[in-house]
Amino acid sequence: MEDAYCSSQPENERQEYRARRLFVGALGVCILIWVALYNGYPTVFSDTGGYLLTGKYFAALPPYRAPGYAFFTRLTSLGISAWFTIVAQAIVIVYLLHETLDYLIDDDREVSGLYLLASVSILAALTSLPWLVSLLMPDVFAGALFLSAFLLAFAEQLSPLRRIALAAIFMVSVAAHNSLLPIAVLFVVAVVILRMVNSPLQALSSTRSVAAWLLVPILAAGLGTAALNQRTGLGFSISPSRNSFLLARLFGDGLAKDFLLENCPRQNFISCGYISELPQTQEEFLFQHPLFDELIKGHQDEMAKIIRGTLLAYPVRFVRSSVKETLLQLASLRTGDEIRSYGAREWNSQVIPLVYPRDTEAFLNGKQYHDHLTPLADASGAADTKVFWLSLATCLFLAWTGRFGRINLFFASTIAFLVINAAVCATFAGVYDRYQSRVAWILPFCLTAYVCCWARAWKRWTPLEKLEEIEEMEAPMN
Repeated sequence: MEDAYCSSQPENERQEYRARRLFVGALGVCILIWVALYNGYPTVFSDTGGYLLTGKYFAALPPYRAPGYAFFTRLTSLGISAWFTIVAQAIVIVYLLHETLDYLIDDDREVSGLYLLASVSILAALTSLPWLVSLLMPDVFAGALFLSAFLLAFAEQLSPLRRIALAAIFMVSVAAHNSLLPIAVLFVVAVVILRMVNSPLQALSSTRSVAAWLLVPILAAGLGTAALNQRTGLGFSISPSRNSFLLARLFGDGLAKDFLLENCPRQNFISCGYISELPQTQEEFLFQHPLFDELIKGHQDEMAKIIRGTLLAYPVRFVRSSVKETLLQLASLRTGDEIRSYGAREWNSQVIPLVYPRDTEAFLNGKQYHDHLTPLADASGAADTKVFWLSLATCLFLAWTGRFGRINLFFASTIAFLVINAAVCATFAGVYDRYQSRVAWILPFCLTAYVCCWARAWKRWTPLEKLEEIEEMEAPMN
């Protein structure tokens, strides 16, 4: 047991271990950004320009998004290049994967780097993760939120320094996107319940400490978001857009239109002036229809009244629609939605030269700019979807066997998180492949952890009876 601690090793062995770990981590970072390397530049989405402009100039652009990721790009790019930002994203993910595998597998240090490198390679080849890491969007932080929250909740052997690092990543992740704050709150509730179910006595004794490590970063993220919104001139508010995305979803469902048709004769709404040409889809309301500009700039109270009135008038229809949309979102996870997005190229052709002038040539010469990246995205989407469902079936079987208690807990947490992500996104924004593909890679990662545990058992030539005995000893710690 003493030999397992790095501090008990001779100095030259510790230095060799650190060097090996840094080399594996650097190699993992390079593997995860292969999409950007192949493209010739980090990939972009139609919303990318808004984040970059907000980060550089603190300019608020409707529909107002969470400024956390904008500030992240400002800091990590050093004002020089977007390459620094995606490298920072890759470092965060590799670190979280390392910490998660270290907790789940709990193997010796000699092979931990091999497990990490194998997992990163599989995820880079068969999941959406490299597309997220290479993208100038906050989508990658949805998975970072899950891994950091899971470790803060269950990995009680973490040192204070590592726990602080995870809490910082958790805070940044929560602040990165508007949807991640409610997702974080709901997931914290879910992990507390899982702790109580998995080990009631232990959970009762440490719930207060775990809650502090999880709730303080959420509160800090909320305060930081409000402060940044005030810095951009939107006031001290977590969500200046308030209910614009939910109203867009209600227009897409037709519920808001039905409410206005019924109430316009009795209400003096600005929206009633467009009664004959109300938006039919979410995208039309947010990006094409003049009604949104009027509501967001001076009539947000009307927006809230329409939403409140619609929900009160049609609660059953809204719940039924939300459940249906959640199920659709769970199955909508095709990789590359960002690459296929209309406007991703055109809407950033003026922003990149303005924010990162040194990157202009690389951006204009990138495969995405010339629409040469879509075939690869389509092929990856088809393969990644199959890998996801195969991973789900395999993980269900392995969890049913009852072995590897820590990974079973990780699998249960993954399922809870996938459902929460789908429910929040579908209810408040609508169904898009991008929302679920940003977290779909976690399930194949869970499968790699199962495989690594089987490899550990095989490597040690442990008899079945001994393996069961080890699992029984590990169960109380889980």
